[in-house]
Amino acid sequence: MQRELDVGYVAGAHGVRGGVRIKLHDPDSVALRPGTAIELRRDGESIGRHEVRDASVVPGKPGMVRATLQGVGNRDAADALRGCTISIDRNELPDLEDDEFYLADAIGLPVRRQAQPADLGTIVGLSTNGVQDLFEVQWVDETDRKHDWLLPVLPEFIVEIDEAQVFVDVPPGFLPAALEVDS
Repeated sequence: MQRELDVGYVAGAHGVRGGVRIKLHDPDSVALRPGTAIELRRDGESIGRHEVRDASVVPGKPGMVRATLQGVGNRDAADALRGCTISIDRNELPDLEDDEFYLADAIGLPVRRQAQPADLGTIVGLSTNGVQDLFEVQWVDETDRKHDWLLPVLPEFIVEIDEAQVFVDVPPGFLPAALEVDS
């Protein structure tokens, strides 16, 4: 497990004084708060550390936060951060129980069916429908077209998660037709 947890990315500049818009992977996350040290990365390479000076949720836009970062003082500097991933040190996060995990840790993991081993795609993001968290799973068909489906993060569907994969048990008819197992 990595020491840093990827929590989102810079979606763009906000205002003229160096504010940024941040899209969080987990719309309900409260990880970005004043005083939090963040690491900005582009293409996996660190481009700097900043402290969050202030952060507020953008009304009506789940997972979108407006923030100001120490050392980012104008719109050009903020806009230059567009696309950077944001990670924070796990030491700044609450401890997890044995059966808990951070949803963001699942991003990039392959999803496999428990009963009939088969690849069902890769987790590429998180969303919510207001009632439950959802993994956004992307799979590629035989023509190299990308397709997405949503996997509720519920114990009746998620059998096991480890550092390498997510095992699921979903009822017939739940998956996109191309991923269903013929009876």
